[in-house]
Amino acid sequence: MKQKNRPNALPLGLLLIAVALLAANLRAPLAALGPLVGMIQADLRTSGTFMGIAAALPMLAFALFSPFAPKAARRFGMERVLAASLALMIVGLVCRSLGPSESLLAGGALLLAAAIAMGNVLLPALAKRNLPSRVGLAVGTLSVVMALSSALAASASVPLAEYAGWQWSLAVWLLPATAALCVWLAIARRAGAERPSENMLSDGLTGNICRLRSAWCLSAFMGLQSLLFYSLVNFLPSVLMEKGIGTAAAGNYVALFQIGSLAGSLSASFLFARIRHRQWFNLGLSMMMLAGISGLWLMPAGTAPLWILLAGAGTSGCFASALMLFALRSSDSRTAAALSGMAQTVGYSIAAVGPLGMGLLYDVSGSWSASLSVLSVLMLAECVLAWFAARPDIIR
Repeated sequence: MKQKNRPNALPLGLLLIAVALLAANLRAPLAALGPLVGMIQADLRTSGTFMGIAAALPMLAFALFSPFAPKAARRFGMERVLAASLALMIVGLVCRSLGPSESLLAGGALLLAAAIAMGNVLLPALAKRNLPSRVGLAVGTLSVVMALSSALAASASVPLAEYAGWQWSLAVWLLPATAALCVWLAIARRAGAERPSENMLSDGLTGNICRLRSAWCLSAFMGLQSLLFYSLVNFLPSVLMEKGIGTAAAGNYVALFQIGSLAGSLSASFLFARIRHRQWFNLGLSMMMLAGISGLWLMPAGTAPLWILLAGAGTSGCFASALMLFALRSSDSRTAAALSGMAQTVGYSIAAVGPLGMGLLYDVSGSWSASLSVLSVLMLAECVLAWFAARPDIIR
């Protein structure tokens, strides 16, 4: 359905601004936590296993709440659901930042991730519905802003925490969340005349999608990509400090990871939809992840910037290509919503194992090497999945 035929269609510029504001809140609040893990662990006097659980909670929430996003959007409309998710995000940010409490930290992370799950699932379907001929532009805007905001969060977290405490360092992300909520409330009011029966969405895990091998392949591809990304976002500073790199420098290296993420997002967002041989492109991105994590495991600390850049470019490039594939491989926005819901439910169930497993392996072995070796093996499997996930056939 073309945008100009929809009575409540948004102007292109306003839609891209709204997508950008929402995207700024989909990764940055989670990326802000990674550089502060050591500080929070010392303040709360908690174990590496608990920090692994706290890091895994967002992925578990993504998996739990992703199936409900298409259902809610079908009943209330995508715009209203996205506005409500931002309100929930603000509640989660407040809870996470209230004080030195394990329960508040975990509960806030759970609410925050539930809100992010709505945006993760619905934005590809929104792009397919409102901009069917310009999916690359919408998803590209989403991916690039996510990478930029994540880089800012990673680099600013430690300085802010040293100045005002880790609670305020996490609370600062209330500002972009509030700005995004104001814009999406206005959009939701504008779209209020849209009837649920006219909505293009269907339930995320119904129909034939969950029976298709290609859908499962795409889900597993996204899962391993997310597993590596969130493992590194949460524990990369600790891995680097074990190699003899200082706390502030480790935080800057996480920012370098996000700069690599920006490069991967840019290349995938603006090339993937235009090139003919998408399977080779997807394979190349996955090989960057393999090289990056293997280098961090096996190579000396002096070469860490290279491997961090490769890992960042590969993870965010694969994330952008996965979002693109939800739209590009779907016959319509109903299918895009169903595929996105399934892939993110299955994918983030896989991803949750990453931070939790890293925390457990560290407690058992006393070193991050065991975790890095397991991640390297998983990235070999990701290279195989990348090839089949980008097949050109359409999912109906």
